Amino acid sequence: MKTLNLTFGQPAYPVAVTFYQPAAIADFNQPPRRPLVILLPGGGYRFHSDRENEIVAVQYLAQGYAVASVTYQLIGQKPVYPTALYQLANVVAEFHRHAEQYEIDATHILLVGFSAGGQLAALYTDLWAQLAGTLRFASQDCAVWAATLAYPVIGLRLGWPNDAAEQQRIAGTWRLTEADQLVTAQNPPAFVWTTATDELVPPTNAECYVQALRKLGVPVRFHLYPRGPHALSLARDVTAFAAGHAHDAIFGQRYIRPDVAGWFAEQLRWLHRIW
Repeated sequence: MKTLNLTFGQPAYPVAVTFYQPAAIADFNQPPRRPLVILLPGGGYRFHSDRENEIVAVQYLAQGYAVASVTYQLIGQKPVYPTALYQLANVVAEFHRHAEQYEIDATHILLVGFSAGGQLAALYTDLWAQLAGTLRFASQDCAVWAATLAYPVIGLRLGWPNDAAEQQRIAGTWRLTEADQLVTAQNPPAFVWTTATDELVPPTNAECYVQALRKLGVPVRFHLYPRGPHALSLARDVTAFAAGHAHDAIFGQRYIRPDVAGWFAEQLRWLHRIW
């Protein structure tokens, strides 16, 4: 595996990207063009969760994907939106324009977003054509093939965050924050999952988005698992919180759920069917 630390979107919307490229296979006469995952970890727009970042990237690498993890705009001196969307559009366009250089197949770009990163992914799949026009990019340079949304925030009206001041810090004057209300027939297929007992981001978020996709005939696969806390990530021991000063062993065990862990393999099977 080769890892590159890149910066795209300069000068207007600079964004750091960590690009993981699978190692070349000596038996191949010509390197294959890899499908690309663009990874958007969660973290409530306050940080980028390590539990949804490189450890997840490695899972996709093992399946033959290249991965680009995006350090999108967080709450700070300016709101998250629309900067995060413009940053993401620059990332997608960069890989389209230089697909040969990065040895990726630009017709198979998969957005993967967790929690707050899921909102960014959902909004992007709603608005990609509009974003291309705003940034004066060729529309095909902003297209993605599919999206995977894990316990996503979908709309700021749907239960997270409850604090109006926090909503303002996320959206500022940007009004296009309700992803379920922005779906069009141009949305790519989506794989969406959450749990019925998510205590932070109500499952209504995912349900509203899935309903909107289905209404317009956009292919969607939805899993609502009966139990599990927010931010399960891979739902395996590798992403469970370890016992320590902040958490006890019982707390960490909540994040190991074999029934939910099947989401990753099910996603791959579904992607193969729509390929």
